[in-house]
Amino acid sequence: MDPQKGPDLGEVRISGTRVTLRPLRAPEIDEEWRTMVTADPMAIAELPDEASFRARLRRSGRMHDGWLDLAIDVDGISIGRIQTFVPPGRALPRGTFEVGIGLRVRARGQGYGREALALLTDWLFGHAAAEAVEAPTDPANVAMRTVFEHVGWVCVGSLTEFGRDWVMYRITRLADRVRPRLGDVPDHPPAVADPSGQPRARSRVTRHAIRARALRPAAPRPPRPRARPGPPTG
Repeated sequence: MDPQKGPDLGEVRISGTRVTLRPLRAPEIDEEWRTMVTADPMAIAELPDEASFRARLRRSGRMHDGWLDLAIDVDGISIGRIQTFVPPGRALPRGTFEVGIGLRVRARGQGYGREALALLTDWLFGHAAAEAVEAPTDPANVAMRTVFEHVGWVCVGSLTEFGRDWVMYRITRLADRVRPRLGDVPDHPPAVADPSGQPRARSRVTRHAIRARALRPAAPRPPRPRARPGPPTG
């Protein structure tokens, strides 16, 4: 079985603590297109064909040839979209899914993107026979890179696509088994993955040591930009 193409997994709806991933409603498709047209160039690779984009979102909630689009819902309102996609001109290895995510400006910086990414990652490993999940982002998108790292993904390299440079983040099925879940308070840091996406041995650092480090004075840091979506969401 090719995990990206079948069998039919039915309508996808994934619920978390604050976030639900669900099919888009008809009026939300218009909003998604307006969001694409006005998107920060850092966030998307290129503007898709409008008719194809709308047709794909009308199939949202179902995996189709490696594509799955879901609204990110908080309290009944869509605050963005998360998807799996197939990059043009670059074949994905068997069992690998590529992910893109975008949030409305008003919803950024509140942890919603982190929860949405963790929910979809878990679902792909649990229901879609994923062996690896990955996502490209702009090297300068520090906020999005931080989100990936918070949910246990690691940077595994870079690529040039659409005439731009991207960094690639990735998590494997094996690494997903040992990463902390949302809400967990581990007694030690999560396993660190090497560039292959496989976990290395955990550091023997206790929670007390982590707290002690936190008490040490640190140099002031510049304000962190709020998370911007990872490309492409076309």
